[in-house]
Amino acid sequence: MTKTAALALVALVNLLALPPAFAQQSAPAQTAGVKETLGNLWGRLRAVTPRSAPPAATTTTVTAGLRGKEATESELKPYWRGDREQDPATRKEREALEQAQALADTGNFAGAAQAYEAFLKQHPSSTLAANARFGAALSRAAMGERARATAGFEDFLRRDPQHPLARDAETALAALR
Repeated sequence: MTKTAALALVALVNLLALPPAFAQQSAPAQTAGVKETLGNLWGRLRAVTPRSAPPAATTTTVTAGLRGKEATESELKPYWRGDREQDPATRKEREALEQAQALADTGNFAGAAQAYEAFLKQHPSSTLAANARFGAALSRAAMGERARATAGFEDFLRRDPQHPLARDAETALAALR
């Protein structure tokens, strides 16, 4: 569990443990808590979304030797089963998701919601579709569209209950209710 997720969980537990007199907070105090929760969830979404250019610090070097006849270029490029890093379709999906995230990072939540929803229409079976569903719901929540955000988080949990962001979606639902 990351530090951000742990802090969000502690905050949620503290809110649930408050006596009824404190539970009746003013609307601005509740709104501030929801905004803080949503801000923390954006960081979690960024953390689990793959990026097009991995950081240089995570570079792995593999040394291999070849014996026998002269090696060709194709022999020097190993293939790792399941590695789709250089696949053009995979890169296009990742870039589309990054563009949606960039809109959210600049505060353009309406544009981000549209971009996430467009991603889901174009790539419904993508391995990144769950991240897009979460991002779309989070964008709707940031715009104050509680009903659509709640429906989005519920859909996310129904489709991907084991996703790393599932607990965060539950936290968002609790904050929105």
